[in-house]
Amino acid sequence: MKLHTLLLLSIPSFILFVGITLISAKLPSSIPEQAVAGKLIWQKNNCVSCHTLFGHGGYEADDLTHITDAETTEYLIDFLVEAPVMRPHKYARHPALDQIDAENLVNYLEFLNTIPTLGWPPQQEQVEDDS
Repeated sequence: MKLHTLLLLSIPSFILFVGITLISAKLPSSIPEQAVAGKLIWQKNNCVSCHTLFGHGGYEADDLTHITDAETTEYLIDFLVEAPVMRPHKYARHPALDQIDAENLVNYLEFLNTIPTLGWPPQQEQVEDDS
């Protein structure tokens, strides 16, 4: 009886799972091609070792989750192509990218900015002095 009940529940569940998987595999990707290319640039250059996205990654550099709200697209592309000296170093430069890679990476960051984060990352609050 228990085996019969298990089979009655398992077989339809498995068929439903396979059906949904096959249908969703045929759906077009909701991520733009330039954003996908930018994600590959992000991974190839190991940007996550220093930068943070959605609170995950390195803490040596800025959180880039909403960087496209703070800076213009042109500024970000110029920053990535004409790499400046990284703070606090005197000579170490931010890794430079070519124009196409920089545009794709900025498109990826713009796509990330469209993802609702419910206020993440949290902002520092000023603590009032009670004295």
